[in-house]
Amino acid sequence: MTTAMFKTGMNRSLLNKEFFQAILDRAYGPNRTLTKSWSEEELDSSASILSNISSGDDDEDEDDENFSSEEDGHHGGSLSAVSSSSTGNSGHNEEPCPMNDMTGHFLYRIEFESRTHPSILSSSSPSLPHGSLSISATSRAENYHSISTSNNDNHNNEGQLYVVIKSKPIDTALIELTNIMAQLQGGEFAEEYDLVKDQTGFRNSHIREIELAELSWQVGGAMESISTKVYNVLRNDSQQLYALCLEYLDPSLGNITHMNSTDIALTTWSSNDIHLVLRDLASFHAQFLGQEDRILGMTFLETPTRSLMRLLRPAYEAMVKINRKNEPTLFSQFLTDSMLDFLEHSDEYWAKVEKSPRTLIHGDFNTRNICLRLDPSTGAQKLCAYDWELACCHLPQRDVVEFLSFVLPPGSNEWAHYIEYHRLALKAAYKSQYQAPSSASPALVFPSPREYMEVAKIALMDFAALRVAMYGVSNSFKKVDWLPRIVNTVEEQLKHMGPMRAPSDKILLESKL
Repeated sequence: MTTAMFKTGMNRSLLNKEFFQAILDRAYGPNRTLTKSWSEEELDSSASILSNISSGDDDEDEDDENFSSEEDGHHGGSLSAVSSSSTGNSGHNEEPCPMNDMTGHFLYRIEFESRTHPSILSSSSPSLPHGSLSISATSRAENYHSISTSNNDNHNNEGQLYVVIKSKPIDTALIELTNIMAQLQGGEFAEEYDLVKDQTGFRNSHIREIELAELSWQVGGAMESISTKVYNVLRNDSQQLYALCLEYLDPSLGNITHMNSTDIALTTWSSNDIHLVLRDLASFHAQFLGQEDRILGMTFLETPTRSLMRLLRPAYEAMVKINRKNEPTLFSQFLTDSMLDFLEHSDEYWAKVEKSPRTLIHGDFNTRNICLRLDPSTGAQKLCAYDWELACCHLPQRDVVEFLSFVLPPGSNEWAHYIEYHRLALKAAYKSQYQAPSSASPALVFPSPREYMEVAKIALMDFAALRVAMYGVSNSFKKVDWLPRIVNTVEEQLKHMGPMRAPSDKILLESKL
């Protein structure tokens, strides 16, 4: 799937001087810089924060026109085409996006000058108002102290900041694309999926990251700490234009590691790395833990519930069966039966889920959407997560089991250790945040190790039956190189855990975790 298939791109004429000035104000503080010019650069998707739009492969159909702008008197800069090439064929014989429309990810360089003496801006972590974002050492930016000044005027200090414009297609386009994939499969799956296509998590996907960016600005804390910095957002509902301006994470600077590491995850992610991620992830989970009513009130999220799973069950059962038919060597009889049993009794499982503490989760938390970055304030590495389109209210264990499925080899006996580590880190972070005077967290009876493991088992089955099954459908159109390893890892862990149900057809109270 490539975003160039959509015709709902953002017009470049909206990227004017005011838009880029707002970015600089958030990055360096209000009234400290003045936008001079901006230009669109070639984005190396292998090094960008978004090389995995769907299957994990580079977006070969991306609109690669180069645009530049320069200040024009007292008016905002105007965009003009410097060079262009036709958009690649998506396989559906659709017309390419209009020249000035952009859907996908685009690298921009902003040239600016200082409005103040350079010494004021020499710090890599300027003091900004609450909710503002400073440039980190991992962003591709040139701070004032590293930029040469004019011999004639020390106040004519210039710099540049690289940012990524992420333009979002309208949710209906993405919903229709996934439905097309289902219809091409035919049979029961095509029929059932068409009935629930609007309920499968993609509704409001065009505004979800925008809303979450604004939420991050408001709440700060761990959510802001683990997220890529968002400098500006653009939302125009009447014209259906949606975009975010993100920091450009550039691994070539040496401060970003583990980016796009899915193919080499088993040799890249050490035990220390995994512990670090689970620690930082737990701090984020603790920030919203037990606040289900608050999260469910965020209407831009698409949150799975017991009643929704009743509605989706026939479509997902058909999806599991079609995967078994299409790829019998990939989706074994054991895994297929396990998924179908989980879906058949999903009402019982979800009753348990809804009685367990839930939180705001990333929802797509794997090595395609995370990396490690150097924290300039401590000199230590920390988690950096991006692509929040599938965030929702769910079990914190749901993010954990997905992450472990990508970084642990099939048959690993480390699952219990890492899940318990996350529970302890979550408990500690929650206690710390709950005791804070400004905390909104409710009092919470924390689950025991056994209880936490039991719910983690449900979370793993949820990941298998809903997300891995969807990967399987995508794989039938375009092979996903890393999918067999993930499927194998999930299957081996399910075998290790033992059956989820006792002969009496009740959820087991014990687990081999």
